[in-house]
Amino acid sequence: MKMRSWCWLPILLLLEALTGCGGSGSSSSLTPSSISVTVAPNNSSVPAVKTQTFVATVTGTTNTAVSWNVNGVAGGNSTVGTISAFGLYTAPVSVPSPPNVSVNAVSQADPSKSGSATVTILPPGTGNVNQAAQSFPIKLGTSGGNDKDLTTASTGTTCCSGTLGALVTRGSTQFILSTNHVLARRDQASVGEPITQPGLVDTNCNPGQLVANFSQAAPLKTSNVDAALAAVVPGAVDPSGPVLGLGDVGGSTTLPAPPASTLATPAINLSVAKSGRTTGLTCGSIGTINATVQVDFQPGCNSGTTFTVAFTNQIVVNGSSFSASGDSGSLLVTSQTAQPVGLLFGGSTTNTVANPIQDVLLALKDSAGVTPTVVGAGQHPIACPASGSAPAQQVSLSEAEVSRATAVMDQHTGRLMGDPAVLGVGVGASADRLGEAAVVLYLERGRPHGPIPTELEGVRTKIIRTDRFHIFGASGQIASAGRPESVAGVSQRIPSEAEVGRATAAKDKHVSRLMGDPAVLGVGVGASDDNPEEAAVVVFLEQGKSHAPVPVQLDGVRTKVVTTDRFRAYGGNKSGHRTCALR
Repeated sequence: MKMRSWCWLPILLLLEALTGCGGSGSSSSLTPSSISVTVAPNNSSVPAVKTQTFVATVTGTTNTAVSWNVNGVAGGNSTVGTISAFGLYTAPVSVPSPPNVSVNAVSQADPSKSGSATVTILPPGTGNVNQAAQSFPIKLGTSGGNDKDLTTASTGTTCCSGTLGALVTRGSTQFILSTNHVLARRDQASVGEPITQPGLVDTNCNPGQLVANFSQAAPLKTSNVDAALAAVVPGAVDPSGPVLGLGDVGGSTTLPAPPASTLATPAINLSVAKSGRTTGLTCGSIGTINATVQVDFQPGCNSGTTFTVAFTNQIVVNGSSFSASGDSGSLLVTSQTAQPVGLLFGGSTTNTVANPIQDVLLALKDSAGVTPTVVGAGQHPIACPASGSAPAQQVSLSEAEVSRATAVMDQHTGRLMGDPAVLGVGVGASADRLGEAAVVLYLERGRPHGPIPTELEGVRTKIIRTDRFHIFGASGQIASAGRPESVAGVSQRIPSEAEVGRATAAKDKHVSRLMGDPAVLGVGVGASDDNPEEAAVVVFLEQGKSHAPVPVQLDGVRTKVVTTDRFRAYGGNKSGHRTCALR
C-alpha cells in the first residue's frame, strides 16, 4: 500500500521535507460523508452497439436507488451511448471523439453523491476476445455458462453467466472446469443441462453454441469450494486446453496457451494471472492465504433471498482491477510459470477470492475416488499487461513467519468472525513492517464493529475495509429486467484528530528511548498502512544497520517501520552551469 497523502510528523523539518507532509492545513473541518456510491466495473471497453451491465451500490442510507447518466446526460444519447434505469449501457453506433465516456450513478437520496465508471468505445467488431463467439474447437477463459440460468418476470428477463475456466480430464473424459454458480446454477442444475459459449449475457439472453453438458458440482454449502464440471461435447473444445491470454512472453502477441501441467501452492505475495470473461488477462499478487471469508449468493439469477456461505482456507488477491463480475470460473495461475493455483469465484470492489486448486480438484472426484487433472503443458511465463505504475515493494515472508501468524489466526478466528462486521480473516503481509506477517481482517465497509486489536499475541493485525464478498457472475437484461446485484462504494479514510493526538502522546513518551538506538533515524506520527483509520508511531531505521526490536505497539498505538538511508539536507553541491541533482 502507498503511504497516505495526509500525515502528521511532528519531528524535524528535515523529515517534513522528506515525506512531503509539511504545511499548515488542518483536517479538523473534514467530515466523512455518510453516503457513498460506487459503479462497477469501474473501467471497461465496449464495442459500438454492444452492451455492458453496470451495478451501483449506495451505502449510508436505506434509499439505495440511483439515477443513471452518461457524460452528465440523463439516460445518455445517440452520441455517447444510452443507459437504462437498471444500468444496462448500450454503446453508440460509432466511436465518439474522444472515445472515452463516463457512466454515472447519482444517489436519489442525496444527488450530490455519485459514483462513476469509464467506458472506452471500440470500433464495431472489436473488443474483448474473451466475450466473443469462437469457432470450434474453442479456447477457454471465455464467456460461457448454463443456458437455463435466467429469471423471467413480468418486467422482463435477467440472465447470468461467467467464465469457462479450464480443461480437466478424469479417466478418459474431458470436462470444462468452472464454478458451481456458473455451471450448476447454484446447486439448481440437473445433470445434462446445456453449457453454452458465449454465455447468455453476451447473446442478449439467447443460447449460444453448445460446448458441454453439466455433469457434477461440489455442494455450495458443505464442500468449502464453489466448483463444478461439464462434460465436453466432442470436437467443441480444444483438447490441449489452451486458455486465452495465458501465452508465453516469448511471442510478439499474447497467444492462447495451456497452463502448466503441475499445480502450485498459494503463497503470500505470489504473482498470479487469470483470463476471464469480463476483464480478460490481468495480473496481480496474492495478498492473503488461509482466509476464512463469508460470500453472498442468490438462489436464482439475481433473484431470491440472498444467502451467505462461509469458506475457509481461501486465497485473496489484492487490487480492484484484477477481476469483476463475469470472471467467476477463471483459472488462477502463477504469472512466472503458468501453474494452476486457484479457481476464481468471487470478491468485492477491492479484492478477489479464489478456492485453492488442490481443494477444487479433490472436491470433484468421482464415485471411484478419481480426481480430475488440469490439462496443461510445460511451465512458461505469462505475458502480463504492462502496468501504468511502479509495483509496490514486496518482501517474501518466511515459512516460519507465516506459520507463526497462521497459528495465532487459527486460535482467534472463531472470536473474530463472531463480529457481524468481519467478513473474513486470513494471513497476509504487514504493510507497516515489511517481512512480517499479519492477521488480516476484512471489515464490511460502513458497518459498526467491535474493537480491533493492534496485535494478537505479538502478530500485527491488518485491516481491509470492503463491501461484502459476492460471486463474480455477470448478468444482463432484456426488456425491463430487475436491477442486478450491487457493489459497495469506496471511501478514503484518514486518522481523526483525536487518533493523531493519541499516537502523538505515545510517541512523546517513548521517543527518547527509541532515538537512543543508533539505527533509529527519526520517530514521528503517521497513518498506519495496516489500518489507515489508525495513526501509528513511525520509526525510521537506517538501512543495513542492526537495531533493537521495534515493538508491534506502544501503549496500544500501532508502530510503522520505514527502512531508509540516512536523512540529509537537499542542498546542491554543484558549481558552474545550472544542474540539479536528486540524490
